[in-house]
Amino acid sequence: MPSAPVLETAESPYEAEPSAPAAAGAPGASEPHAAPVLHLVPAATAVPTANIAIPAAPTARIHWIGSFVYDRHPADLYADIVACTPDLVVVDARYAETFALEHLPGAISLPWRDINETTTAHLSREAEYVVYCWNASCHASTKTAQRLEALGFRVKELHGGLQDWKKQGYPTERA
Repeated sequence: MPSAPVLETAESPYEAEPSAPAAAGAPGASEPHAAPVLHLVPAATAVPTANIAIPAAPTARIHWIGSFVYDRHPADLYADIVACTPDLVVVDARYAETFALEHLPGAISLPWRDINETTTAHLSREAEYVVYCWNASCHASTKTAQRLEALGFRVKELHGGLQDWKKQGYPTERA
Protein backbone atom coordinates (compact mmCIF):
# COMPACT_ATOMS: atom_id res chain seq x y z
CA MET A 1 0.00 0.00 0.00
CA PRO A 2 1.51 3.36 -0.98
CA SER A 3 2.13 5.85 1.78
CA ALA A 4 0.21 9.10 1.98
CA PRO A 5 1.79 11.96 0.05
CA VAL A 6 3.26 14.88 1.99
CA LEU A 7 2.43 18.20 0.43
CA GLU A 8 4.89 21.05 0.08
CA THR A 9 5.95 22.78 3.30
CA ALA A 10 4.64 26.32 3.50
CA GLU A 11 6.24 28.99 5.67
CA SER A 12 4.22 32.01 6.63
CA PRO A 13 6.11 35.29 7.19
CA TYR A 14 3.14 36.61 9.22
CA GLU A 15 1.37 35.73 12.41
CA ALA A 16 -1.94 36.95 13.81
CA GLU A 17 -1.90 39.49 16.61
CA PRO A 18 -5.17 40.44 18.32
CA SER A 19 -5.93 44.16 18.47
CA ALA A 20 -6.41 46.02 21.73
CA PRO A 21 -9.97 46.09 23.10
CA ALA A 22 -12.12 48.87 21.69
CA ALA A 23 -12.00 52.09 23.66
CA ALA A 24 -15.15 53.25 25.44
CA GLY A 25 -17.40 55.10 23.06
CA ALA A 26 -15.71 53.61 19.99
CA PRO A 27 -17.79 51.64 17.53
CA GLY A 28 -18.20 48.08 18.76
CA ALA A 29 -17.30 48.95 22.37
CA SER A 30 -20.86 48.45 23.56
CA GLU A 31 -21.00 44.99 21.96
CA PRO A 32 -19.75 42.59 24.63
CA HIS A 33 -19.71 39.61 22.23
CA ALA A 34 -17.92 41.29 19.32
CA ALA A 35 -15.19 39.12 17.80
CA PRO A 36 -11.64 40.41 18.26
CA VAL A 37 -10.05 41.99 15.21
CA LEU A 38 -6.86 40.30 14.06
CA HIS A 39 -3.99 42.11 12.36
CA LEU A 40 -1.23 40.35 10.48
CA VAL A 41 2.24 41.36 11.63
CA PRO A 42 5.63 39.98 10.57
CA ALA A 43 6.54 36.93 12.61
CA ALA A 44 9.70 36.96 14.67
CA THR A 45 10.42 33.37 13.68
CA ALA A 46 8.40 31.67 11.00
CA VAL A 47 7.22 28.19 11.92
CA PRO A 48 7.06 25.77 8.98
CA THR A 49 3.72 24.08 8.48
CA ALA A 50 2.84 21.06 6.37
CA ASN A 51 -0.39 19.69 5.03
CA ILE A 52 -0.38 15.93 5.31
CA ALA A 53 -2.99 13.68 3.78
CA ILE A 54 -3.70 10.82 6.19
CA PRO A 55 -5.38 7.79 4.65
CA ALA A 56 -8.48 6.40 6.36
CA ALA A 57 -7.94 3.59 8.83
CA PRO A 58 -8.77 0.10 7.54
CA THR A 59 -11.95 -0.07 9.62
CA ALA A 60 -13.21 3.20 8.12
CA ARG A 61 -12.52 1.92 4.59
CA ILE A 62 -14.30 -1.34 5.36
CA HIS A 63 -17.30 0.58 6.72
CA TRP A 64 -17.66 2.82 3.66
CA ILE A 65 -16.99 0.08 1.12
CA GLY A 66 -19.43 -2.14 3.00
CA SER A 67 -22.09 0.56 2.96
CA PHE A 68 -21.95 0.63 -0.84
CA VAL A 69 -22.04 -3.15 -1.07
CA TYR A 70 -24.76 -3.73 1.51
CA ASP A 71 -27.11 -0.79 0.82
CA ARG A 72 -29.82 -0.65 -1.83
CA HIS A 73 -30.96 2.66 -3.26
CA PRO A 74 -34.74 3.23 -3.37
CA ALA A 75 -34.70 3.68 -7.18
CA ASP A 76 -32.98 0.33 -7.68
CA LEU A 77 -35.30 -1.46 -5.28
CA TYR A 78 -38.39 0.09 -6.89
CA ALA A 79 -37.19 -1.07 -10.33
CA ASP A 80 -36.74 -4.60 -8.96
CA ILE A 81 -40.20 -4.57 -7.36
CA VAL A 82 -41.85 -3.38 -10.60
CA ALA A 83 -39.91 -6.00 -12.59
CA CYS A 84 -41.02 -8.72 -10.14
CA THR A 85 -37.42 -9.77 -9.64
CA PRO A 86 -37.42 -13.36 -8.43
CA ASP A 87 -35.95 -14.24 -5.03
CA LEU A 88 -36.31 -10.70 -3.70
CA VAL A 89 -37.93 -10.24 -0.29
CA VAL A 90 -38.51 -6.79 1.18
CA VAL A 91 -38.54 -6.83 4.98
CA ASP A 92 -40.01 -4.14 7.23
CA ALA A 93 -38.03 -4.20 10.49
CA ARG A 94 -40.39 -1.89 12.40
CA TYR A 95 -43.08 -2.98 14.85
CA ALA A 96 -46.08 -4.83 13.39
CA GLU A 97 -48.37 -1.92 14.30
CA THR A 98 -46.36 0.57 12.21
CA PHE A 99 -46.09 -1.96 9.39
CA ALA A 100 -49.91 -2.17 9.31
CA LEU A 101 -50.17 1.62 8.92
CA GLU A 102 -47.81 1.84 5.94
CA HIS A 103 -45.08 -0.23 4.29
CA LEU A 104 -43.31 -0.82 0.99
CA PRO A 105 -45.21 -2.76 -1.68
CA GLY A 106 -45.05 -6.51 -1.06
CA ALA A 107 -43.00 -6.16 2.13
CA ILE A 108 -43.24 -8.65 4.98
CA SER A 109 -43.19 -7.63 8.64
CA LEU A 110 -40.25 -9.05 10.58
CA PRO A 111 -39.34 -6.91 13.63
CA TRP A 112 -35.75 -7.46 14.68
CA ARG A 113 -36.67 -8.56 18.21
CA ASP A 114 -38.67 -11.48 16.79
CA ILE A 115 -35.91 -12.89 14.57
CA ASN A 116 -34.61 -16.35 15.44
CA GLU A 117 -34.30 -19.78 13.80
CA THR A 118 -37.96 -20.60 14.48
CA THR A 119 -39.47 -17.36 13.13
CA THR A 120 -37.34 -17.53 9.97
CA ALA A 121 -37.64 -21.28 9.29
CA HIS A 122 -40.19 -20.66 6.50
CA LEU A 123 -37.94 -18.14 4.66
CA SER A 124 -35.83 -19.12 1.64
CA ARG A 125 -32.07 -19.05 2.07
CA GLU A 126 -31.75 -18.47 -1.70
CA ALA A 127 -33.53 -15.08 -1.70
CA GLU A 128 -31.99 -11.65 -1.28
CA TYR A 129 -33.55 -9.79 1.65
CA VAL A 130 -33.75 -5.99 1.57
CA VAL A 131 -34.57 -4.64 5.02
CA TYR A 132 -35.71 -1.18 6.01
CA CYS A 133 -37.05 0.79 8.94
CA TRP A 134 -38.28 4.38 9.26
CA ASN A 135 -35.16 6.41 8.30
CA ALA A 136 -31.38 6.57 8.40
CA SER A 137 -31.34 7.24 12.16
CA CYS A 138 -33.54 4.26 12.97
CA HIS A 139 -31.36 1.22 13.54
CA ALA A 140 -34.01 -1.48 13.43
CA SER A 141 -33.03 -2.37 9.86
CA THR A 142 -29.37 -2.72 10.85
CA LYS A 143 -30.28 -5.02 13.73
CA THR A 144 -32.58 -7.03 11.47
CA ALA A 145 -29.88 -7.31 8.82
CA GLN A 146 -27.34 -8.49 11.39
CA ARG A 147 -29.66 -11.14 12.79
CA LEU A 148 -30.72 -12.42 9.37
CA GLU A 149 -27.11 -12.52 8.18
CA ALA A 150 -26.10 -14.45 11.30
CA LEU A 151 -28.77 -17.01 10.39
CA GLY A 152 -27.31 -17.43 6.89
CA PHE A 153 -29.47 -15.08 4.80
CA ARG A 154 -28.20 -12.72 2.07
CA VAL A 155 -29.18 -9.24 3.28
CA LYS A 156 -28.99 -5.60 2.17
CA GLU A 157 -30.39 -2.47 3.77
CA LEU A 158 -32.56 0.10 2.00
CA HIS A 159 -30.70 3.40 1.99
CA GLY A 160 -32.71 6.02 3.90
CA GLY A 161 -35.58 3.70 4.87
CA LEU A 162 -39.27 4.39 4.38
CA GLN A 163 -38.76 8.13 4.80
CA ASP A 164 -36.44 8.46 1.76
CA TRP A 165 -38.62 6.01 -0.18
CA LYS A 166 -41.60 8.33 0.28
CA LYS A 167 -39.57 11.53 -0.36
CA GLN A 168 -38.63 10.12 -3.75
CA GLY A 169 -42.30 9.56 -4.55
CA TYR A 170 -42.47 5.76 -4.51
CA PRO A 171 -45.75 4.09 -3.51
CA THR A 172 -46.57 2.46 -0.17
CA GLU A 173 -49.25 0.03 0.98
CA ARG A 174 -51.38 -0.51 4.08
CA ALA A 175 -52.16 -3.84 5.70
